[in-house]
Formats: sequence, structure tokens, C-alpha cells
Amino acid sequence: MKEGDRFFRSRVGLGLDEIRRWDVGRAWRGVRWDSAFAGDRMLPALEGTLADLGIDLRAQQNVELDLDERPLKDPRAFCAPIEVPGRVVLVMKPQGGPDDWRALFHEAGHTEHFAHTDASLSPEERRLGDNAVTEGWAMVLEYLTSDPVWLERRLDFPRPYEFAAEGAVQLLWLVRRYSAKLLYELEFHTADDVTALQPRYVELLSEATKVEPAASDYLGDIDDGFYASEYLRAWAFEAQLRGYLRERFGNAWFSRREAGSLLRELWAEGQKPTADELLRDVTGENLELAAVGDRIREALAAG
Repeated sequence: MKEGDRFFRSRVGLGLDEIRRWDVGRAWRGVRWDSAFAGDRMLPALEGTLADLGIDLRAQQNVELDLDERPLKDPRAFCAPIEVPGRVVLVMKPQGGPDDWRALFHEAGHTEHFAHTDASLSPEERRLGDNAVTEGWAMVLEYLTSDPVWLERRLDFPRPYEFAAEGAVQLLWLVRRYSAKLLYELEFHTADDVTALQPRYVELLSEATKVEPAASDYLGDIDDGFYASEYLRAWAFEAQLRGYLRERFGNAWFSRREAGSLLRELWAEGQKPTADELLRDVTGENLELAAVGDRIREALAAG
């Protein structure tokens, strides 16, 4: 975890052996990069990125942008798929900072997926199915905000490869955490006495992240329906599909109309195929979490 130690020292001045759980949020915030991720540039960057892919965000009649300022409005962006694909709302209150940009692009990925879903599909195929699919599409847009080529082209970003390397460490930390969560949840749902699993929760999460979690979270830190597995498969889907897009359209695939046409074609499938089926149809590959490791190593080597 040498890279993790370097990451936390650069962000909050503490080594991995000193970090406590309350420091992780501060590290994730990435304050020193704020000037590159201004709040008033968020929506134009999203609109410009989608425009390069052939999508006019403002002209999508089934997409509503909730930009209103309200006193109690949640500042974190979210997608409300009220009717798929008839009415999809992207809610945002731009604050700025790397985390806010990631959230907006993630939710925009959900938004475009739901908005392009074929209306002739059954309700189950439009709204249910394999959630690794829509989470994967959300990640495809989200991780543009740490792609050095996108950063250079869209934001004229200083030290993009350094920032991308930091993002790779964050991704590694999250994947390890969710892998531990899944192992814990498998044990949790087969236990005769779940209260006895509190030490096991602390053990698994501490070993995976090197940061001790709050023992009191052993009941609350559980996703419905093993959703942790959906995130893990979505990370693999994103990594492998990104590799395919780069190979077919170049490292600046996000600037190619042809790539946008392919995305719209795939988004139209809604939630009908599983992430495994969708990836196999497009690339011929099986879903492999090892692809995330390759993605991380590439970013660390370049940074």
C-alpha cells in the first residue's frame, strides 16, 4: 500500500499507519485541486463533453435539469428516473471541487442511460435487471474527470497525470473496501447470530483498507441485495469498456461522434442485458475484475 501512504500524505499530511476514518473524507475532498474544478465550469464541461459525443443536453426533451437554488436542496448531484425514458431529472447544485465533479458526471451517466433507453422495452427491462449496467454507464462518464487526456482537452488541467494517479489510488481503496464489504455481507446473511459479527466487520474492512471502521456500523454498512457486488462488476465493466473505446476510437474517444453513436445504441438496451452479456456482445470479453487492477497500474505508472 505504498501508493496509498503517498496519497494520504499528499492530501492530509498523514501516513497510512496514522489515518483514521474521519480523515478519509478530508483526503477524498482534494482541496488543492479546487481551482481546476470550479463550480461554474461543471455544467459547461458536461454539456461540452456530451456535445462532442453528439448529444445536446439542453435539447433532450425527456431530460430535465433541476438547477434551481433552494435553501434545503442537497448539494450533491443525483438522477431521478421518474419515467424511463420519458422523464429523467438530473438534479444539481454545483459547489465545485473534484468530488462534486465526479458526482455530477456519475449521475449524468445514469441520466443518459435512462433517457436513451428504448421505450418499447418492458418495464422490467427498462427499470430493473442488472444494476451493474447502469452503474457501469455512470462510471464511464464519472471517470472522465480523472482521465488525463480529457483533463488536458477540456480543462487545460495542470499536472493531469499526477491527478489521475491520485484518482487511481482512490479507486483502488474503494474496490478493496467493496470487496471486503461483499465478503462480510456473505457471512452476515448466513450467520445464526449477526451480533457476533461485529469484530469480523472491523477485521475485514481494516485489512482491506488499512483504516479501521466504526464498529457500530456493522449493521448499517450493508447494501440491499448485495449491491456491493453490482458496484464491483460495474467497475470491471467500465474498465474493460473504456479499454475497448480507447482501442477503437483512440485515447480521446470521448470527443468522437462515432463513440457517441455506439454509446446511444448500447444505452437503448436499458437494463435488459446483464453487464456480462453487454460486455461480451461489444468486446467479446468476459467480465473480469482484474481489468480494474490493470487500469489502476496504468494510471500509477504514468503519474
